[in-house]
Amino acid sequence: MKIQKNMFYCLPTLNFTQVGEKINLKDYDAIKKWLMSKGISIHKIGRISFVYEIDVDCAIDTVKVLELKKQYPNDWVELYKRISVDNAVYELVIYNLNGSISTTPTTKVKPVSNSDYELYKKYST
Repeated sequence: MKIQKNMFYCLPTLNFTQVGEKINLKDYDAIKKWLMSKGISIHKIGRISFVYEIDVDCAIDTVKVLELKKQYPNDWVELYKRISVDNAVYELVIYNLNGSISTTPTTKVKPVSNSDYELYKKYST
C-alpha cells in the first residue's frame, strides 16, 4: 500500500536555507534578522523553523513595487500586474500597499443598435 505524502492542502513553506537561497544570504542569524525586519512570522513545529513562501515572495516583490510606485505614481498597479509572476503574490502586495485591485472587464461591449447603446450608457456610468 502506497502512503501519500501530501494528504492535506497547505500553503508552501520554506526553511531558513531555502529563504537564504532566495535572498542570497547564508548566515542563519542574517536570514532571521532579514525575516524579522520584513515582519515575516517564523513558525516552529518541533525543532524545525519555517516561514510561508508567499510571505517571502511578497517581501521581495515589495521592494520593486515601491520603486514602481515612486516612478509611476498613477500607473504602478497596472505595471506591477504586467510583470508579476504569481497572481496571489500580486494581490497580497497590492492589498498590503493599500492599492486597489482593479477588476477591469476583459471584453469590450459593442452596442448593435441605438437602444443597446442607450442601455450600455445608462449602466456604464
